[in-house]
Amino acid sequence: MVAVPDRRPSDPPQSEPKVLPPHELGCGRLVAGPPNGRPQRVLRIDATGAPSSLIGRLLVGSYITGQDQVLVTARNGLTSPQRKEIHRVVDRLLGMTVVGDSPDGVEVENFIDPGRYELPRLLRRMVELLRLELEICRTAMTAREATQLDRIDALEEEVDQLYLLMVRQLLLSSDDPRIARDINVESHHYQIGYRLVAKVLEVTGDLVHAVGHDLQEHGDGLRRMPGSLPHEIARRIHRVERLLGRTMSAFTALSVVEADAILNRIAAALPNDMAFGQRVVQSVPSKTVAGAAQRIAGNLVMALEMMVIINETTINRSVEPETVALTDARVVSSWACRGDPEPDRAPVPLVYRRVRRSLAGPGTSGLRRAGSGP
Repeated sequence: MVAVPDRRPSDPPQSEPKVLPPHELGCGRLVAGPPNGRPQRVLRIDATGAPSSLIGRLLVGSYITGQDQVLVTARNGLTSPQRKEIHRVVDRLLGMTVVGDSPDGVEVENFIDPGRYELPRLLRRMVELLRLELEICRTAMTAREATQLDRIDALEEEVDQLYLLMVRQLLLSSDDPRIARDINVESHHYQIGYRLVAKVLEVTGDLVHAVGHDLQEHGDGLRRMPGSLPHEIARRIHRVERLLGRTMSAFTALSVVEADAILNRIAAALPNDMAFGQRVVQSVPSKTVAGAAQRIAGNLVMALEMMVIINETTINRSVEPETVALTDARVVSSWACRGDPEPDRAPVPLVYRRVRRSLAGPGTSGLRRAGSGP
């Protein structure tokens, strides 16, 4: 549901924008696409009376749902704020370009090939950016000069771009097996899991971005907090950075043992982290600085809670049908290579066998290579 700002009685009335099917546009139905042979998706939005913020959100929606061409028009012409919002959103999206801007409306096209990049590669880049943001914030918490903080906005912008591109790829791959193969995510279950993980990482980016903004605005006061408080916050930032790396390594390798260990680590840390904000209030005389420290601590707690979701997804993925089928096939293959007779019953999936063995004692943390990868 899209939030529409409350309007004052003096504001002009606003109406719902209309998304029209191609045969009502005068622009034709689905037509032959680019060299990859995929049909072109054409969308028209009648923005008459609609708030500009909603037009921007509809453009983002058209991007991630795979529209190739979008025509935005209004009965009496687009307003200046509507046009400004269209250009602002287009500038933020990879592969989206304004190809026509006339009194009749704005024409937008998406030129990026949805199968060009393997999704695990985009995911790795997204995690690299998040860890770099966290490293910058950690350094800014204790260094005398926080010169790298001016990079936070650009890094967060790239995180958002990658997230929207990944969602676009995943939604198109659910309808097109060729795209699914190209991005290396052919399983429908995995497509759903990847979309969840991508969204969680995007939210994590928002949280880290907020930490960076508080450090930009209140960095001097935060670094002058009494006692060990600045270093305690820096340690918490470093822990989020470290656990994010471990979380994504476990997800990529489908290591349920590692995911379980991370979940236990987070569960043990959260109560103390939640109490830390109250300790800051009692120790810092400046309400402004204390409030900034509280917000940073709260955002770091929420970042840990985002990682809970990813680690739970890793464990769930290990028992999804595709994963179990693949591990079954690997067990059967190993019997065949040894020349052993095929068992009378279906083999126990490797993930289950390794978990049981690891519970028997130490030295068996080897679920890292189990399953089918990301």
